[in-house]
Amino acid sequence: MSEPYSVKPSHLRNAIDLIIIFLFIIVLTYIHYTSYQYAVDYHILLQFGYYIPVIYAAMRFGPSGGIASGLVITILFLPHLAHFRTISLAAWYTQWVEIILINVIGWLTGFLIRQERQVTRRYRHALAVQSDLVEQLKREGEQRERLEQEVRRAERLTALGHLSAGLAHEIRNPLGVIQVTAQLLTRERPQDEVVGEYCRVLQEEGGRLNRMVSQFLDFARPKEPIRQRMALKRVVEEGTALAIPLLRQSKIRFEQNLGGVGEQVVEVDFDQMKQVMLNVLINAIEAQGQDGVITLEGHQAPGFVGLVVSDQGPGIPVDILPYVFDPFFTTKDKGAGLGLSVVHGIITQHGGKISLVNNTAGGIRVEILLPIQVKDKTDSST
Repeated sequence: MSEPYSVKPSHLRNAIDLIIIFLFIIVLTYIHYTSYQYAVDYHILLQFGYYIPVIYAAMRFGPSGGIASGLVITILFLPHLAHFRTISLAAWYTQWVEIILINVIGWLTGFLIRQERQVTRRYRHALAVQSDLVEQLKREGEQRERLEQEVRRAERLTALGHLSAGLAHEIRNPLGVIQVTAQLLTRERPQDEVVGEYCRVLQEEGGRLNRMVSQFLDFARPKEPIRQRMALKRVVEEGTALAIPLLRQSKIRFEQNLGGVGEQVVEVDFDQMKQVMLNVLINAIEAQGQDGVITLEGHQAPGFVGLVVSDQGPGIPVDILPYVFDPFFTTKDKGAGLGLSVVHGIITQHGGKISLVNNTAGGIRVEILLPIQVKDKTDSST
């Protein structure tokens, strides 16, 4: 069954206006034709009333409305002029002049209204263009600011990378000697509990320092990614598996929903992406503390596919958000501040994007995007 015909509000208003104009003209004409007994001056006075529908028609419908209403009035009024041929020639000419003026006023008013509407449309278009330009300049300014931040970050990364590489090599050699010495001393004096405790502390702290040195080297000399094509869900599954024990230890509920995004193919270094996933989840766990929920969801943007990790922690102050990817910057009591710098470098090497913002409901939202690859039969998805 077909839907009932609906009249648009603009069409309904036009129809009502046309009816009003037509009725006004008919009523005035009727009064003229039913009042022959009055003097010609009375009819001339009534004739002025025709300006009202003509001007209104011109204002509503432009020149065509003014001209059409003027012609209708002229046609309806012609028999009336023929009836008054007995009046003076001056009065008869006056009525003809009035009819001509009605038509001229109708056209002129419509013309001026059309010009005014065109000027208004141009003005509104200019305002819209100006608004678009302002928005474009604003976007370009924001993009330029982001690029400047990236350039400054790259400069700091380059300088600190050279320093870290040299420093890490100089630290690693004596550090290895200290750890080996502590192991040998433990073996030589297995009964000495004091020496054993000291050696245990030396080994633990040496191991922690060695991990920091490894982070320095990863940051200073990032490996060229060995890319392979695979489904995004495989990257996520392997990366999250490494963090499951930490999630359980902190009694944090982990909710994951990739949806159809998980089947999208990306070209990545598998080991590096596992490192990215682990670092992001560890940061979320440390920010979350005990209990709560960490969510991982699929996300897609034009040409990119990825994921979003959200926690329910305290978030990061807005004034330090721009620096979270800078090397050696950290808000934690422990840590070298290189985790997110390494993650940023890996994602950038893969041609992707990473952003970190505060959630409105609390916590941090980390968004990771990677370029989508065309899926073919050789893609590995498991």
